[in-house]
Amino acid sequence: MKLPEREHYRYQPSYCEENIWHLCQQPEFQHSDVIVMASKGRFFPIRCQRKANTPTEPLLWDYHVVLLWHAAPDARYILDFDTTLAFCTPIADYFRQAFLDESLLKPRFVPLFRVMPSGEYAEKLLSDRRHMRDEYGWLAEPPPWPPTSVTESNLHKFTDMSDADYGKILTAAQLL
Repeated sequence: MKLPEREHYRYQPSYCEENIWHLCQQPEFQHSDVIVMASKGRFFPIRCQRKANTPTEPLLWDYHVVLLWHAAPDARYILDFDTTLAFCTPIADYFRQAFLDESLLKPRFVPLFRVMPSGEYAEKLLSDRRHMRDEYGWLAEPPPWPPTSVTESNLHKFTDMSDADYGKILTAAQLL
């Protein structure tokens, strides 16, 4: 089986929700799941991220979005544009390398995982990119393609782990 390669898909740094939204449009991923990672605090630590100084240094994300690809009945892969691991990494390997031992974290910084079908994510996500602007302008260069919405955003409903409107919220153990 040929694994997907990062270079074959749309990508813009700092816009994980849109990168994954575009992956959901691809026929090969229409029967996959989207995972929105966040915590009940303002951020959570994750390793193996390209923006970190080193792969082992935890980076603090407010949220992160990846795709859970069901390549075969017994083969599940995480597709993450921002990882230093392979773009397509077996889920157990990804979790073992990317996440810290939860016992080392305060409960509010333990990541939670909102899992939903890729079709639902593609249909429901609205982002006009307002979360990427402040009074001085863009926090990160926006993608060259149009946003998923031009007038509204519901991204906060996906990243707020106390909001149960979309998908199912799981712990790492439950997801694995």
